[in-house]
Amino acid sequence: MAFAVPAGLTAAALVIGTISGHYPFDGVHWNGLGAWAAGAVLSMLVSLPLFFGEELGWQGYLFPRLARESDHRSLIRAYVVTGVAFALWHLPTLLMGGQYPGRPWYVSVPAMLVNCVLILPVFTRLRLRCGSVVPAVIGHAFVSSMSVDMVKQFAAPKAALDPLHMGMAGWPGWIVTGAFVAFLTLTGRLQPSFYTGSK
Repeated sequence: MAFAVPAGLTAAALVIGTISGHYPFDGVHWNGLGAWAAGAVLSMLVSLPLFFGEELGWQGYLFPRLARESDHRSLIRAYVVTGVAFALWHLPTLLMGGQYPGRPWYVSVPAMLVNCVLILPVFTRLRLRCGSVVPAVIGHAFVSSMSVDMVKQFAAPKAALDPLHMGMAGWPGWIVTGAFVAFLTLTGRLQPSFYTGSK
């Protein structure tokens, strides 16, 4: 699930970007696809320790302490505050043009805030589902590495790629992630009690 959920969200974002004309989809070239996938997975696995450190902070420490109160308002606050902290953690690389190259800070910082506040419940769902931060770590690593590689892999070779208009980091990704989070919310799957009560 830690692979399937972010992969599905990324694929849906690329479809929306393609339909809207913002993503230069070049088709699926099966020749060499396996080698690309193996290399992308290996690269993601190598980077896991970095994301493990982050998710110990967000899913292992901050969110559980903010979500101790069982009322609805406290839970929303826990998601939003953790998501904002998650986004601001990336401020140094954002200001250097890392996630949204060529964009000024007053565009990239709000975009990262939206991105992190939306994706954090997805990572939290993975963490709550099995009671461990490991799936959240894998999901985070996928979104930060392999999801970005998917955008490049399926795009026309010489096309300009703008993260704000394609993939998980852009508005197509916000649409699909927002819809998925809405589904999780309506079905109660973002409530910690949904999992603890079923055991």
